[in-house]
Amino acid sequence: MKLYKYILNFLTNESKKPALKFCAKLPLIILSFAFIAFSKIKRASGSVKAEEPGLFTVSFGNINMGGSGKTPFSYSLAEYLYKKELKPCIITRGYKGRLKKKSI
Repeated sequence: MKLYKYILNFLTNESKKPALKFCAKLPLIILSFAFIAFSKIKRASGSVKAEEPGLFTVSFGNINMGGSGKTPFSYSLAEYLYKKELKPCIITRGYKGRLKKKSI
C-alpha cells in the first residue's frame, strides 16, 4: 500500500521532477492511444453491430473493460425499477460469452 501511495503522489505532485514524471507517464499514454485505436478499428470493421431493440433500453457502456461496477449498478437499478412496479429485465451475454443463438 505504501508503494501505491508513493506512485500516486509521484504522478499527481506537479512540483517535483517533471522530466522523470513524463517518462513514467509516457508508456501509459502510448497504451491508452493504442487501446483507443484498437477500439475504433474494431468498430469500423463491422464486427460490432447494433440493432434497435424496440423498447426502452438502458445500456451500460465501456463493454471492453471490466471492473468499473457495471454489474452491481445494473442490479441496483433493476431493483429500484422493480420497486417502482416496473418489470426490468437484465440481458447479458456473460463474461467472454460466445453464445451464437438467442436464449431466454
